[in-house]
Amino acid sequence: MARHLPIITSYGILSGRDCVFLDRVSFENRTNALLLEGSISGSLCSIPQDVDLPYTLRFRGVLALNMIELDSWNWKSASSFDEIRESDWISSLGGKVTLDHRHFFLQTYDDVFQVVCSSYELDISRAVVSP
Repeated sequence: MARHLPIITSYGILSGRDCVFLDRVSFENRTNALLLEGSISGSLCSIPQDVDLPYTLRFRGVLALNMIELDSWNWKSASSFDEIRESDWISSLGGKVTLDHRHFFLQTYDDVFQVVCSSYELDISRAVVSP
């Protein structure tokens, strides 16, 4: 049975509908990389911050991708960014899937992404607040 495990970021676990905002999505077809950019509400991190945190999330070696509008989503998750272990989706894939592929779930304010890929990189920047 599939298990959702929260991804622990440098600011802890991300939780809540208002936690992750998405500004830009792009797919690099030549490298099969999905790039998501936006901001994280610092107050909704398990290590709270007093500012919003810009992020870049790149999934590499993408084999499968699903995006659905959040209000049409009806699955429960552990946090806003999870890894799904013992994934039925990975088990159902053929082709180039290997034991190294992983299934991720990301809930943004408007959309939910599920990605089967070989790796991810999450860069969260500390926003600079001007005096």
